Amino acid sequence: MEALDTFSRTFLPATALAKLPGGTVARHVQVLRRCAGDRDSVAVIARCTTSHGRRNVLMLTRNRLVVTSESAVLRRVSLHLNADLHQLADVAWTPEPARNGIQLGVTAIDGVRENLWIRLGSTAEMWRLDEALKQAFRTPWGVIEPARAATSSASSASAARATAPAKSRPELRLA
Repeated sequence: MEALDTFSRTFLPATALAKLPGGTVARHVQVLRRCAGDRDSVAVIARCTTSHGRRNVLMLTRNRLVVTSESAVLRRVSLHLNADLHQLADVAWTPEPARNGIQLGVTAIDGVRENLWIRLGSTAEMWRLDEALKQAFRTPWGVIEPARAATSSASSASAARATAPAKSRPELRLA
């Protein structure tokens, strides 16, 4: 049996954690794979909506933030946002536990401000996404852990990250 590449090994657990339907995954996977490549590990996959009310899928990897959009009638998938993490500016997010979601705002390199509402299935998923966004945009090395089952507390995830050897961290510095 052939070994899976890094993208496939991390994409499949991330979609399972996000509880995305198989049809949605099948429609979006080709666009997401083209943007991320085979060697990029997926941290989070989630459904999101824009201010226009379109159905989107957000993917956060170690190096990129990708958002795909799906048309309402024909369900055709198109690329909405594809940017390296260091190309994004004014990144802000607000977890809203009462609504089980996160409001995410980013400014792309072309100056367009994107506001996304990410609805999640549970509060644990919301805090897992919050932790992944912190790792991507607030840590000096941009260390993002691959998708795993949600832990009982965010402190155990940060403790595991603190014990990781320094040489395994990527050489990516966020601006």
